[in-house]
Amino acid sequence: MWRWPSMCCRWQSRPSRIETDMAVLSVHGTEIAYTDQGAGDGVVLVHGYAASSQENWVKAGWVAMLTRANRRVISVDLRGHGESSKSHDPGDYSLPLMAGDVLAVVEHVQVKKPDLIGFSLGGRVTLELLRHRGDRFLLGVLCGVGSKLLDARQERDGGAFAAEMESGRGGDDMAKRFRMFAEAQGQDLQAMAAVMRGLHQAGAAWKPETLKDIKNEILIVAGTGDDLAGSASELATHFPNAKGRQIPGCGHMDCLTQPMFKAAVMDFLAGMPD
Repeated sequence: MWRWPSMCCRWQSRPSRIETDMAVLSVHGTEIAYTDQGAGDGVVLVHGYAASSQENWVKAGWVAMLTRANRRVISVDLRGHGESSKSHDPGDYSLPLMAGDVLAVVEHVQVKKPDLIGFSLGGRVTLELLRHRGDRFLLGVLCGVGSKLLDARQERDGGAFAAEMESGRGGDDMAKRFRMFAEAQGQDLQAMAAVMRGLHQAGAAWKPETLKDIKNEILIVAGTGDDLAGSASELATHFPNAKGRQIPGCGHMDCLTQPMFKAAVMDFLAGMPD
């Protein structure tokens, strides 16, 4: 039987040492930073690679938008990112470990059956949660994810990408863009390299048969200019209860800031018909 790697531990909540409004939960010795704001039905936000809750969800206006809509918003910094622990050991990074951290926060704050929104890497973490603990969540939203999720040829070269993060050498144009993005936020580049190596070594590829058992209602939304995602509608055909939306004029790095992108997600959460 499949088990979460972190579920054998006792969770210990520690006072935050962070100067922002983030709290910290210790999950099996790894400190996971999170925010818990607003009141109402819960929604959990999971950011993308080399980003953070602050970058993807606060600065882009999602936390303010959702709290104004009377939602309780929990946003989590994935291990290696933002204000969470930053190991330089690739063995500390995998989708199951990241998903276990998010679940630990959800259980700790005692939010009942929240919706779950993930962007890019966070979309993969979202899928990992829905695949194994779909009973714990209501709706799922995958942002910046599409048909290339299932194309093994699209998997990044973990070694070259990590080398670009560490030294500025060895990566392609996409890796260079992510390094610049990480540097601009003050991310730990050694941790970013370890994340990429860990995900690559653990095997992060998805197959159609791994999606068919996810029963939650899902929205897959990506921009027409998102060269990392591919077709949201095509990916949606592999789920029993999913729909895809392609938003014109959006790329990968800017989609979360676009009003039409936000509106598509908010309409889905509100149960609005297409």
